Amino acid sequence: MRADRIVRYAPLGGALSGSGSVRRAWRDDLAALVAIENASFPGDRLDRRRFRYLLAHAHGVILVDTAPDASLRGYVLLLFRSNSPIARVYSIATHPHYLGQGVAARLLQAAEQLALDHGHSRQRLEIRVDNTPSRTLFGRHGYREFGRHTAYYHDGMDAVRLEKPLQR
Repeated sequence: MRADRIVRYAPLGGALSGSGSVRRAWRDDLAALVAIENASFPGDRLDRRRFRYLLAHAHGVILVDTAPDASLRGYVLLLFRSNSPIARVYSIATHPHYLGQGVAARLLQAAEQLALDHGHSRQRLEIRVDNTPSRTLFGRHGYREFGRHTAYYHDGMDAVRLEKPLQR
């Protein structure tokens, strides 16, 4: 998938009504991105200024999952480092209304394909030790623990480091 290509999909198991798309985020998505962020995380949040910077200047991509009415259901922020085989999922969030409906899985698959298209062979991320739903999602998609960070989050919670080899 090229970064600017829109991917259409049918709902997984009928969980989401209608179809939707995964596309690259636009500057007009800022308010919705911040709303999803604030509804998803109690701390360590990205603010409007940071999202604006990431959209304009970062070495990465924000992909969004949109509903048929064009509202955002979730996002994934993928960062790339020059001359590195590793892409990093910096953040992924689903609007609370769509939790458990396949949004994060779709975004993760799109991020993996985009990383491959950019020449990366592995994808990594950090996740809270106590975030069981997300750890389950990443485990189902082939991510394996390779380390930990002590007191990584604002509240002192540890982070698990996960990695997945990417294949075409």
